[in-house]
Amino acid sequence: MKPIYAAAGGIVTALLAASCCIGPLLFLLFGITGLGFLASIAWFRPYLLGITAALCFVSYRYAYGKGADCADNGRCGLRTMRIKKVLFWVLIAFALFGVGFPYVAQWLV
Repeated sequence: MKPIYAAAGGIVTALLAASCCIGPLLFLLFGITGLGFLASIAWFRPYLLGITAALCFVSYRYAYGKGADCADNGRCGLRTMRIKKVLFWVLIAFALFGVGFPYVAQWLV
């Protein structure tokens, strides 16, 4: 798995994990009430969080662990390593958002 796929997949699953709570809240704020069905996918949230955690681990391995040695083509470059680390920290930010938003949302409403 390439580092970009691990980070992108983690970001997507983190956003999907938060969609059960952020979707209805955003639509309520904008006056669109017909899309409240997103709250019904809350049962799927633990699975998405598990996938996000696994992809965070894979992305960490690419950024700082054993897979951080060289790029896919065998050349080690400072730019490649910097991109891997930035993608990892962006993924962590989205993962924290996905995990924490349902707990923070109760104070926003």
